[in-house]
Amino acid sequence: MRLSDDQIRAALRAEAAAHEPDRDAMLDRITMAAMHDTGTGRRRAHVPGARRGPRVRMAAVVAAVVTVFGGGGVGTWALAGSDDRDEAAPAPSIAPATTTATPVVTDPVSIEPSTPGATTTPVRPPTSRPAPSRTSAAPSPSPVKGQPGFTRVSQGPLWSDGSVDPDSGDTQGASIVTLKTTEELTALEVVIRVARTEGLVSRGGTKQAPGGSVSTTVTEEPGAFLYRFTLSSADRLAPGTYTFTAKYAYPPGGRNAGGDTYEAVAATGAASLDVYGNFFPTS
Repeated sequence: MRLSDDQIRAALRAEAAAHEPDRDAMLDRITMAAMHDTGTGRRRAHVPGARRGPRVRMAAVVAAVVTVFGGGGVGTWALAGSDDRDEAAPAPSIAPATTTATPVVTDPVSIEPSTPGATTTPVRPPTSRPAPSRTSAAPSPSPVKGQPGFTRVSQGPLWSDGSVDPDSGDTQGASIVTLKTTEELTALEVVIRVARTEGLVSRGGTKQAPGGSVSTTVTEEPGAFLYRFTLSSADRLAPGTYTFTAKYAYPPGGRNAGGDTYEAVAATGAASLDVYGNFFPTS
């Protein structure tokens, strides 16, 4: 059982009244014991929250003395008390927390050395492409005078017609142009264009133009034979009917004259005339 200070003092007074101890000798022994305990540097276990001041230590010493000496004159010394003030309990030491740094593992970064002299070209944002221009359609070839759909068989006093000689056979044939004029012609040129077909061979040209000098020539082009009849510049053709014939030969089996055309350019004393057509029969 723990005794309070009042109980301890009462016990000491009772012992002091009954004994006459050697006060000086006892104090010397207590002092030496206290000095010895302090000099050893022993530290007693510190209990958190417990305060061990001079009064507690002194009470323990007195209790020991009373036990040994029967409580003689110790009471007189204890009654004197102690002027020591309670010492502040030392603050409990706090061990510094040890923090173990965890290494952070990161992926290695690959740094490519820059190439000396390399120039970085900024990327330009894509621009809208202009709408493709419409390609103008290739102009259709000019129609050839005399082909179906592009004919003019008469103009003013001049009339014309193209036909295949009815006497044409299995291997030979002729294309005939007939002109009629109601006025005198001062100039005339007739061209019969015979389209080149497989195995086609020219047999020359003939004409019937009484009273005038007309020359005849045949020339070859990549796609046709041209039979040209030209009135001499010094001659005239009186009003009348005139014929001009292109003759040719071809392999057995006949020949299609669908690609043949003609044109006649003439002049009178007052106007120029131009007629053209083909050799399809007219209805």
